[in-house]
Amino acid sequence: MATSGSTATQVLVPVTAECANRGLGDNFLRALAMSGVGPGQRHWGIEHRPDGQGQGQTGSSVSMTWLARHCGDNALVTAATEPLDDQLRRAVAFGPDTISGSPGFLQEIARAGAALRPMLLVYGGAALADTDADRLRARFPGARLTAFYPTTDAGALGAAPARDGVYRTFTETHLIKVLDDDGRHVAAGSRGDVVVTQFDAWAAPIIRYRVGDRATYRGWEQGRLLLSDIERAAEAAIGSTLVPYSDLRTWAPRLAVRDPSVLAVQLVRAYSPRQQREQPIVRVIGRADGAELTAAAHSLLDDFPQIAAEIASGELAPALVEFREPPARLAGHWKIPLYVDERTRPDGSQCPTE
Repeated sequence: MATSGSTATQVLVPVTAECANRGLGDNFLRALAMSGVGPGQRHWGIEHRPDGQGQGQTGSSVSMTWLARHCGDNALVTAATEPLDDQLRRAVAFGPDTISGSPGFLQEIARAGAALRPMLLVYGGAALADTDADRLRARFPGARLTAFYPTTDAGALGAAPARDGVYRTFTETHLIKVLDDDGRHVAAGSRGDVVVTQFDAWAAPIIRYRVGDRATYRGWEQGRLLLSDIERAAEAAIGSTLVPYSDLRTWAPRLAVRDPSVLAVQLVRAYSPRQQREQPIVRVIGRADGAELTAAAHSLLDDFPQIAAEIASGELAPALVEFREPPARLAGHWKIPLYVDERTRPDGSQCPTE
């Protein structure tokens, strides 16, 4: 199983077909059922695939394949790499009641202004910013939003079908705990590390697996453990500095206030062949650039004075800002990672990660 960009790191995990279908296939259908829809409605699912060859299968592929298998003619599955206009043309003809995809792709559908009237939008992977949620509700006023909580490492853990931000976990397939630093379960209302035991994970039987997320434990309701305020606890490495993902998630909304066309912002760990050292890049993905937006993007690094100190000391090359227009240069991959390691030597080979 591979990630197509929404999880903290790009990894490959050995998973049996039965385990994947239960943890990602059945649980995706559970998320739809918890949202009040079933096989009788018409579902459009956007499949996100990994970049390159030999990258395994994504959780998105498993979920969408399972959707098509169980809903038959009531399911339309398209690939995010297909031209958006072609996908929208097929979707308008299909008339879906639900649309499932990454937050970024749902935003593109909303901006396209196609004649779609879904009753439910399901997004998975990356968190959906409040401004993005408001934009989707404004564009599709009759639609509800459901958050699907998949992980590359341990399958899908839960869904939040209500507007309260509370995830109802899938106790049919996972034993989930929220532990403190001493390995003890936290009290209701407290935060801790999300720790998972996945049932039927015979290919990689790991007990009490830490998925790298933190969450608030909300107790139990109708046989389901409740979580809220899920946050990736991973950190992005730039030189000797570790940048929390929680900070990186604020970058796109901060720039989108200045220019609504900003879709995503990445922190890129690059290598400068000319200066023979590592170089931070702030990559803005959208339809605009200019001196003002460049300055605003560059200022995002001001939150981390240690990066400025490493640049001043010569450990890092001076930071750059670059702009990319979607979707051509991103090949339609709308699950855009917050952090990318693109270090290469002058001969094009990858630099060591240590």
